[in-house]
Amino acid sequence: MKLPNHAVRLTDHMMLIGFALAVVYWILDSILSIFTSHGNLLEQLLGINLGEVWTRIIVLCLFAIFGSHAQYTINERKKAEAKLERDAATRERFQRLLSPDLAERVVSGELKVEKGGKDRVATVLFIDIRGFTTISENHQASEVLRLLNEYYEVLVEVVFRHEGTVDKFIGDEMMVIWGAPVVHEDDPYRAVKAALEMKAALAEFNRKRVNKDRPEIKFGIGINTGNLMAGYIGSSHTMSYSVIGDTVNTAARLCSSALPDQILISENTWNEVKTRFDATPLGKIHAKGKFKPVNAFAVTVEKPLGR
Repeated sequence: MKLPNHAVRLTDHMMLIGFALAVVYWILDSILSIFTSHGNLLEQLLGINLGEVWTRIIVLCLFAIFGSHAQYTINERKKAEAKLERDAATRERFQRLLSPDLAERVVSGELKVEKGGKDRVATVLFIDIRGFTTISENHQASEVLRLLNEYYEVLVEVVFRHEGTVDKFIGDEMMVIWGAPVVHEDDPYRAVKAALEMKAALAEFNRKRVNKDRPEIKFGIGINTGNLMAGYIGSSHTMSYSVIGDTVNTAARLCSSALPDQILISENTWNEVKTRFDATPLGKIHAKGKFKPVNAFAVTVEKPLGR
């Protein structure tokens, strides 16, 4: 709860208030001494008597100490409140991108998210719904919105379980990053593993939809690993963390080229995970929007441990 402006002005000058109270005490004590004792009026006002002078000086110091201590306490409380507000804003911002535990580590300072662009190697995943335009045309907007929210609820749970970063939602498409801003040694593995779990989770999601006489949702996934630029993008008024570069574009094109319920990964990603997964080599495909063909692999299953 914020204090009114006049209250804030008062709390910002507690030491001066303490000093003023001491002066008021001095004046009142002097005035009272006029009526309780005899002597020179000036001496009574100023407290020429040594005992009275020391008493008033001590009181003045006590009021000044009280004021300064109160000011220090108020300033520390303001700093603590400001930090709590900043932490809450940071937590809210990163909880939209990261799993709750990672967001908390960013807020605590354990994980650093650097502002400004930075070159790094990361793995990018795109997933979108096949035939979404038809779905939108044949259903009310409220139904489509409910479908997307239920659909993303399933996907984001998988992403956070594998500590990926949700970059953005673009209609029926979701972009996820492994390797920015949080880096793991096995980011490509996490991305492909998450893709397989998304496929399994959406199969269960579709089973429930069919039981309610609703149509199944088909999707495509594209994954690529490579160099990109990671950092904050936007204006001076609003910014968001994201990544840009050809690595991102290739992942998006692989997603567009994927058949329904297919997971396509690039050769770069395959070279990082081929000991962990089985995949069907597709050779060079002409991904939409790419001038050069892309060597792609369709991931099928994760290999058993020890194989």
